[in-house]
Amino acid sequence: MALKKLLFNPGVNRDITNYANEGGWYACDKIRFRKGFPEKIGGWTVINFTQYKGDCRSLFSYGTTDGSEIIGIGTDQKFYVLAGTTMYDVTPIRATFSTPATDNCFDTTSGSTTVTVNINSHGASDGDYVTFSGATAVGGIAAGDLNKEFQCQNVLGNSFEITVANAATSTATGGGTAITAVFQIPIGYASLTSGYGWGTSTWSRGSWGSGSTTPILFPERLIFQDQLNNDLIWNIKDEDIYYWSYDSSFSNVSVALNTLSGSRAVPTQVGKTMFASSGHLLALACTEYARATTAGQTISSITNSGTTATITTATGHGLQPLDWVEFSGQTPRAYQGEYQVVTVPSTTTFTVTLLENPGGSASAVGTYVSIDYTTGAAYDPLLIRWANVDADTGPVPEEWKPEITNTAGFTRVKGGSKIVTGFNTRQETLVFTNTALNSLQFLGTSEVFSVQQISDNINIAGPNVVSEANNVVMWMGHDKFYFYDGRVNTLPTSLKQYIFDDINLAQGDIFFSGTNREFNEIIWFYCSAASNTINRYVIYNYQEQVWYYGTLNRTAWFDSQIIKFPLATSNGYIYKHEDGVDDGQPNGAAPQAITAYIQSADMAIEDGERFVLTKRVIPDVNFTNSEQTNPVTAASQTPEVEMTVGVRNFPGASSSTTDVAGNTLTRDVITTASIDQYTNQVFVRARGRQMNFKILSDTVGTQWELGAVRVDFKSDGRRG
Repeated sequence: MALKKLLFNPGVNRDITNYANEGGWYACDKIRFRKGFPEKIGGWTVINFTQYKGDCRSLFSYGTTDGSEIIGIGTDQKFYVLAGTTMYDVTPIRATFSTPATDNCFDTTSGSTTVTVNINSHGASDGDYVTFSGATAVGGIAAGDLNKEFQCQNVLGNSFEITVANAATSTATGGGTAITAVFQIPIGYASLTSGYGWGTSTWSRGSWGSGSTTPILFPERLIFQDQLNNDLIWNIKDEDIYYWSYDSSFSNVSVALNTLSGSRAVPTQVGKTMFASSGHLLALACTEYARATTAGQTISSITNSGTTATITTATGHGLQPLDWVEFSGQTPRAYQGEYQVVTVPSTTTFTVTLLENPGGSASAVGTYVSIDYTTGAAYDPLLIRWANVDADTGPVPEEWKPEITNTAGFTRVKGGSKIVTGFNTRQETLVFTNTALNSLQFLGTSEVFSVQQISDNINIAGPNVVSEANNVVMWMGHDKFYFYDGRVNTLPTSLKQYIFDDINLAQGDIFFSGTNREFNEIIWFYCSAASNTINRYVIYNYQEQVWYYGTLNRTAWFDSQIIKFPLATSNGYIYKHEDGVDDGQPNGAAPQAITAYIQSADMAIEDGERFVLTKRVIPDVNFTNSEQTNPVTAASQTPEVEMTVGVRNFPGASSSTTDVAGNTLTRDVITTASIDQYTNQVFVRARGRQMNFKILSDTVGTQWELGAVRVDFKSDGRRG
């Protein structure tokens, strides 16, 4: 017999048939290629002890100036920050109710854990979170069972239900007169959801009765985060922008950006927020700004000291510092215009800073109006707005009103009907619409930014499918992958049919990508055609220019930066990937094995004219980094892989993994005293016109890399 070395082309190819792919790899899961050879991917461990609620759609990690490592976690239900292993709920508050609205608001029923809560105009919907404090025992339910967080259930008018831990012992109404009810912002949906009938939509969204006949699509809740010094700016897609201010005690919750002191014209319906490299906070696909005025009091006098003007009104003006006013009818003209209130010395005086020294007091005091800049104007899906950046203090994310004295502004992109997402590169911000790619470039002039269309013939699967490596931007489209390196091109892939013939593009908004720079990889997570949740991934190794794929449930990804390992989320937990070799479990439980394999395409002798008789396989496996002692239980374990030879007579026949005597063709390759030593040969007896090779591991502690396996086989005639 002759030993034949099995050397396969790197990468996995599913765009040609199994037989046509002779000399290549055809199927895999949870493997990667390094220097042309396959190996099992690294394992993962859990960071957090307490599960977050909902599905995480946004993950962001950064370090603060005092050395804290912060992870922002945006789910369809809440917003958290994680520091170390402790998770803090910093979800914004929508409304707070107290006495008399909450007086004795609890109704109990004997023997039931369901409590009815009665608060007029509470505004909550099913699933929203509310936290009670100050309640006293009622109906046999202890105060401690009431003074905590609940999800609202069965909302009907001014009442809703909560479920407590212990059943009531009597039917009663009560709870006291010191109850405070704090409602968080409404929850969203984990994925695109449709429904019919009463209750499938918010009140008055459609015409009367339309809910029972017309399907209503509820978009998934997406969240976008970015860092501002030690703080976080984040937004809910097509909703408000929020601001979380870091403090070492983590006592702050997020607040709406338009509630900050001095905020003006903050957009309230925003597709995505992000910081450009210039420091400007961008709002992509958002509401325009509107100017609303309110008549002020009669001006009694205006005096000035240089450019500081003091205005005295006949009655109380009601202004506060940072409010805006506009003067008209004054002389000289230096007094006229729009100014921000600097100080309020009294209820009848306030000061402003003029643009120039008028040279004397006003000879005619005229009138003034107070100005409120809002976003009550129309929503524009192609509009980009940006907040001010102060030359001395940096970004001013609450100031969006364009003025001659600041750098706030706006522009519109071309192509398509809506902005899908934006992505920062070293020299520009790329803005993707549903059909076009635009470049937003910082000018540093009075126009601040310029927009140039790069391509009007692209598509994109969702807002989070864009990644960059080595200054090349890559993204997933509806039927192909693209890359941009100054020009837009199609990214060649050997898995196009495998991916795009079995994909649920309706859930494209929850698809996402990320980088694993240690291994030169870009990874895309997506839903197969039959799934509404993420269940697959595909990886492009941009250094070796090969593709491979697998199955894994993850909902968000963030590459290693301040934290050593790439981060990913699933089922309420944050995982450090490439940490260990196994599937790490929460709360110190023993890790589980990761099932990983790769299978070759079929090989034949003389184009399948003759049968192949195989008797033995000589492994070449590296078990480096395997663990022979369980890190949790300290029990000994034996890393191993299975090698299988599959045979068939014709391409259309099923592959057999039993030999001519009916015995299995799978053999174990296990480590011995050292992970550098393992089974030196395995025996099989397989016969067929075509043969494939597979290596698989499904035991804890196993990490492997495949080398040049040799097979002992010979031609065995033409008849079977």
